[in-house]
Amino acid sequence: MTNLIRLAALPILTAGILGTAALGLAGAANATAGPGGQQPSGPGYSYAPQTHAHPAPTAKPGWHGNHGPAYIAHLTGTDVR
Repeated sequence: MTNLIRLAALPILTAGILGTAALGLAGAANATAGPGGQQPSGPGYSYAPQTHAHPAPTAKPGWHGNHGPAYIAHLTGTDVR
């Protein structure tokens, strides 16, 4: 009798866990941006940020100014100029 109960309880428990996960994911899929979030503006799906960050004062334009051995030397203070 206990084996029969165990065999019947396992699928019921598994279905409960999967059902709970499905309900949780369905709730997340229905989420909204809320106050201050990104809302579409204009035709189609065009999202634009509300705020823009200012560039770092020591940033140089281009990839070479911000990557590589020379930049690491500049960060650590070992570059000699």
